[in-house]
Amino acid sequence: MSGFLEKLNRAAAIGTILALGWYLIRVVPQLTSGPLDDVSWKGEMMIAVVIFVATLIADSIRAAIASREELVEADVLDDERDDVIERRGDAWGGHAMHAVAFIALILLVLDSDPFWAANTLFVGAMLAGLTSMLVKWMSYRGGV
Repeated sequence: MSGFLEKLNRAAAIGTILALGWYLIRVVPQLTSGPLDDVSWKGEMMIAVVIFVATLIADSIRAAIASREELVEADVLDDERDDVIERRGDAWGGHAMHAVAFIALILLVLDSDPFWAANTLFVGAMLAGLTSMLVKWMSYRGGV
């Protein structure tokens, strides 16, 4: 039986995959069909963020309802194991996000189109989040 925090991580991963997948399906085909100025990406990026937040909220509520008895019986939300796993996953996600931010900064310094810097940050942040969630999932499954 998975714990509440593990269910929350799963919910965040599902939301991230849905939002990022939707965004990439909408934007990537436009890159080959014409000039970069004609690519519609700002609205799609905002919709992807809304998809992520809405999915996260809905799945978090579902996880809380499914874990209600477990949380009441334990009288705690997490334990030492959860803290270690959260720290480990957040550290890996943070390292990935630092690399993404550095790449975006280089793109800006080189005066590349804002499309590339914005998309590096957006897609990179989603992938950094998935990295964090994957490390947490492996830690839960690996028996930390």
